[in-house]
Amino acid sequence: MIFHILLNQMTTIFLGLNLLTTLSFDSEIQSYLYGGSQEELFFQVTNNHRTLAIKPKIDGAYSNLLVITKNSKYYFDLKHAKDNPHQFVEVKNGVMNHALTKKIKTRDYEILEGDNSILFINNRSSEVTVNGMKVKHREYLSKGVPILYEGHRILN
Repeated sequence: MIFHILLNQMTTIFLGLNLLTTLSFDSEIQSYLYGGSQEELFFQVTNNHRTLAIKPKIDGAYSNLLVITKNSKYYFDLKHAKDNPHQFVEVKNGVMNHALTKKIKTRDYEILEGDNSILFINNRSSEVTVNGMKVKHREYLSKGVPILYEGHRILN
């Protein structure tokens, strides 16, 4: 799975108990910081400092993670998921695309997809929360990452 992450956006990673999740980057990992305790998750940097392996040690809520690479920094919100946890993720820098195709259309929202980003369009008259951001009308999102609409996983 490829995540095209836009600058300064929070990305949710779903982890499964007894399942290894890897985040592989285009440039070397300089450091990483986890907001929780060492008893919660196992971390190991591998693959010439380009891959971070993560494995939960306990079931439950996890904290946030900052990964700093030679060329960028990435913000992750780590969550537990019994269904569809992430396993092998390639992390790339996203770009706001203008050539978009319609992916999903509902009464409340539309999702348009480009090569390296997603455009979320809010069809409701009130503001909604998408991936931790307040969206009044429209917002570009990272492509490939889970889309959380009002706390519910609607994509990936």
